[in-house]
Order: sequence, then C-alpha cells, then structure tokens
Amino acid sequence: MMKVVINEQYSNIKDWVEQLPKNFDKLGEVVYQARNTLKKIELPNGEEIVVKKFAVPIFINRIAYSFFRKCKARRSYENAEQLLAKGIETPKPVFYIEIKKQGLFHQGYFGCINNPTPHIMREFVDCVNGGEDILRQFAAFTKMVHDKNVLHIDYSPGNIIYEKHDDGTVTFSLLDLNRMQFNKELSRKERLFNFRRMFRSKESLAILVGEYARLCGWEADEAIAEASEYTNQFWRRTDKRIEKKQRRNERRQK
Repeated sequence: MMKVVINEQYSNIKDWVEQLPKNFDKLGEVVYQARNTLKKIELPNGEEIVVKKFAVPIFINRIAYSFFRKCKARRSYENAEQLLAKGIETPKPVFYIEIKKQGLFHQGYFGCINNPTPHIMREFVDCVNGGEDILRQFAAFTKMVHDKNVLHIDYSPGNIIYEKHDDGTVTFSLLDLNRMQFNKELSRKERLFNFRRMFRSKESLAILVGEYARLCGWEADEAIAEASEYTNQFWRRTDKRIEKKQRRNERRQK
C-alpha cells in the first residue's frame, strides 16, 4: 500500500511521483549515500528536485510510524510547509511518499525543489574563514527562527545553506527538517544549547553567540561561556564515539 501527498502546484506530476519508488535506483545523480540516500532528479517539467529515500526503519519504529508517530518523510514535508508559512526559508516541498507492507510502515520518500546555493555553514566549522559578517547575519537569522517559537533539533552547519547577495545581505535556508518543534517558547538555555553542534572554532562560535546575545540584550561574555560549555560537551562526546568506532574497525581488520 502506498500513500502519496503532492504539493498542489505539482499535481500534474502525480503519475510520475507514484512511479518513483520503482524507478528511483535508475534516476538522477546520487548526492549522498549512507543509511539514507539523497539524489538530484529532474522532473518531467525540467525542474530539478532533491529526493531523500529514507532507510527501512527497525521493527519497533515501523510500528511507531504505522500507529503513533508521523514518519520522517511526512514530517519533512509538513515541517517545510510550516517554516515557509512562518517566513523561514527552506526548499519548497514537492511531495512525500509512505509505503506500507503487511500493514506496517516500510519506507518513505521526500522530494523538494533543489536549491543550487553553493554555500553551506560548514565553511566556518574550524575557522572564521573571513565570514564575520555572515556569522553575524546568521545570528540574526537564528534569533528570528527562535523568536517564531521554532526549534530545529538537528541545527548543525551541514543543515544550513546560504546565499550572499550583491548588497551584502545573506539569505539562509534550513535543511533536514524531520526533527523540529513548533509553537515552543524557548528559554535562554534552550536557545544557547541549540548552538552546540555548530562550530568547533572558538572564534566562529564567539562571533555568532556574541552577536546573538547582543540582539537579545544579554551580557555577551556570559552567553559565549555558556554556549561554549554546551559545545565542548557535544564535541567531546562526538570525538569519543568516533574513536570507539575507529577502534572497532581496526579490530575487525586484524
């Protein structure tokens, strides 16, 4: 059994979308492949979309997505709609697909218009890289998102793309939307904690959080110190996980 939901602006490609699961492997260009697969694919009308094929979840999540929770594909689509309604940039959602087997959720697909913006916030993970003004505008963008009671739980540099315009202004756009909270009034701690995955560079983080604090009317040094502690904890845990994985791989190779 298959459920297909299509943005009404793209209702003319319904037949194409319904055939996508069958044709996915032979269409388009792979952008990323690990547990999930990301592809750039051209629509029949010539527009380019990005399609995310979500991996088949573990059995307990198949039950959860069948009866208790929305699947990741549906959440990605509906969260994109909510963001755009609030004036927060994200690629336009085109469709999502839910496939069930033997009465249980099996797999999901999410498609959105491809944003060809070549810049991604990963540019500032390890150094400022001449982006002081971009980081300050990113602070203003993040405050706007937070002030609209939106929390992107996977708020990381790989999930934010940006475009710098001729007049110096920067437009930011959010990606990877399946884990978000809306209508949530954020505390100071939740706001600063949301920066924890962003940068390893102390200077990049200080510029970002310092500007965010200024816009909030907070004492900048205190906010930077608090955000830095959350960030250090995150990267310490991340590095330990990476080291453990490397050791396991080395043991397997012996």
